[in-house]
Amino acid sequence: MTSLRGRLTWGLMLSLVLLLGLQWLVVTYAIQRLTEDQLATRLQLESESLLAGIRFDAQGGIELDERHVSAIFQRPFSGHYYAIVTPRQRLLSRSLWDADLAFQAVGPGEQRMLRLAGPERQPLLAAVHGYAKRNLPLTILVAADLTAMQAGLMRFQMMYAAVSAVGLVLLLLLQRMIVLNALSPLQKLRQNLIRLGRGETDHIEAHGPSEIMPLIDELNRLLGGMVRRTRRSREALGNLAHALKTRLTLLNQAAESPEIDTAPEVRNQIHASTQAIGQIVERELKRARLLGNSSPGRRIDLELEIAQLMKTMRLLYAEKAVEFEWSIAPGASFIGDREDLLELLGNLLDNAGKWCVRRVALTVSGNEAVRFTVEDDGPGYQGDHMEVLVQRGFRADESKPGSGLGLAIVQDIVESYGGTLELGKSATLGGLRVEARFTSNLPQA
Repeated sequence: MTSLRGRLTWGLMLSLVLLLGLQWLVVTYAIQRLTEDQLATRLQLESESLLAGIRFDAQGGIELDERHVSAIFQRPFSGHYYAIVTPRQRLLSRSLWDADLAFQAVGPGEQRMLRLAGPERQPLLAAVHGYAKRNLPLTILVAADLTAMQAGLMRFQMMYAAVSAVGLVLLLLLQRMIVLNALSPLQKLRQNLIRLGRGETDHIEAHGPSEIMPLIDELNRLLGGMVRRTRRSREALGNLAHALKTRLTLLNQAAESPEIDTAPEVRNQIHASTQAIGQIVERELKRARLLGNSSPGRRIDLELEIAQLMKTMRLLYAEKAVEFEWSIAPGASFIGDREDLLELLGNLLDNAGKWCVRRVALTVSGNEAVRFTVEDDGPGYQGDHMEVLVQRGFRADESKPGSGLGLAIVQDIVESYGGTLELGKSATLGGLRVEARFTSNLPQA
């Protein structure tokens, strides 16, 4: 798609080229007409001077008094010529030498402007006037060579074209500076969006002209609304989970009532159902407790968040005395939703804590394309197809507590960021190795 700067540049350049071209044509035409009008006026004066110099001889013929004839008409092929025509005579200037000019006579009081080809193919501008002297009709033609005038006009056109070209370049440079200055707020807006994507800010701080400020305000409004809606939905989910937990407690108490002693199968079914629901409720309550003032696209402090998460995991598996180890490579960072990161790592570490013998290791590597690797020293998965572990509801061992949703949730989170989840055998600890690899730190729509 063509850029706005390119559109403005090409639009103005074409406009300036058309404007300067039209101006060049108009100025050239105006100067040419002005020069020809001045030359026509001079030719008319010379024609009147020739008329004044006409004399009649005794036979009624005409002759020209040389005192009224300019010397330039005497020099052969000088570029200035005249011809006087009567019904019986034709007087030609000496400058024509043996040549003649073809034209039609006009009546008294008439005048015409002609373009003729003179001696040696000279381009001529000729003024033809009709007179009557002593009742004798006369036609006087006076012509001048246009070669010098056309050469001067060509020089003017070339000079004007050069000046116009220089002016065009200067105007384009000025226009480019104006466009860049006018579009600089958009560049600042782009930088702010990049900072927003990297998690360095939670709103757009760019200021610009009135044309783009409504766009910036609307984006900030949408960002704020998205954060508020996300927080409300998660808080509502936490409230719902807490309410369900209360009802489950009442249900378990009802299952222990003496009236149920006669139906042990019903009691066992109630306990199994409430236990499964309770695990889901606990998971949602954890999410609600972990929720802070998180915003999509914020840079997460991995050192702080992972340290707190590890502390929580050690408390959860204190009876098992699991050793949770972790390391973060220099420069590794995650830009995204804090809740997503905590849920992802929480599920991976919780899964590893259930299956490990004593050790669980978390390794964070990479820079922008961050990788989270969780390994344990447990038995690992003995099946042939690792991909079944991320299927919703799949449980490798029914004797272990769980809902079979942990790795499926991890898979959903990783895919929402356009990443990949790889499962395999740990080369260092011997158990399951799960690596969540992100190619982008921003959730995809």
